[in-house]
Amino acid sequence: MESLRNKVAIVTGASSGFGRGTAIALAEAGCNLMLTARREDKLVQVATQCEKLGVRAVYYSGDAQEERTAKIVVENTMKTFGKIDILVNNAGIGRTLSIQDTTMADFDLVMNTNVRSAYAFTKYTVPCMIKQHDGQIILTSSVTGIMGHPDETAYTCSKFALRGLGQALDKELLDKGIRTCVFCPHAGATEFELGYGRTAEGIAKSNFLTPEDVGAALVNVCRQPKHSRVVELRLASNNVTY
Repeated sequence: MESLRNKVAIVTGASSGFGRGTAIALAEAGCNLMLTARREDKLVQVATQCEKLGVRAVYYSGDAQEERTAKIVVENTMKTFGKIDILVNNAGIGRTLSIQDTTMADFDLVMNTNVRSAYAFTKYTVPCMIKQHDGQIILTSSVTGIMGHPDETAYTCSKFALRGLGQALDKELLDKGIRTCVFCPHAGATEFELGYGRTAEGIAKSNFLTPEDVGAALVNVCRQPKHSRVVELRLASNNVTY
């Protein structure tokens, strides 16, 4: 397995949940980090925790929906570390609403946060990876991107779109040394959709995936030997059957 020591990773949506778990797992593996999300206070906490593990962790607080956030994060990463080895497109949002109750503003929010952000971060990171003929891109889709769920129409659209993006990138970038993985986790025991279809009590009783589960899985994706790649990863807790 490849060593991740002194690799450089960008993690979007890193302030909580799966993003936080992934950032900490990468730090434990020796990765230096650029972390981004909207909530600066949470980012500071994650960056501090990562640096206690012996790596360097910097952050930029910004809205992933905005193209300028992707540009600034990539520019700052290159200025700070001189390279980008791993990009984890994790930023995401969900709304549990029927299609009748989903406004077009809701749809735009979900699609821009989940898909547009991943497209922008990938677009600006790829030239850096092409120069070094090496890189790992991870797109966080969902089991909802494999089979649509009722009352999550906008979210389902976004997660199917990310799988399509990942499949296209795999064909476009592989001969340039860049591997692409579409990550399709089951529901997580996180604050995701809290207040928008989920309750704290329900999450506590859920036995859903933990941030640590996700972090461990994605570190393994990044550790694949050079001659192999994980094209798509489906991750579920043991109480879930397909």
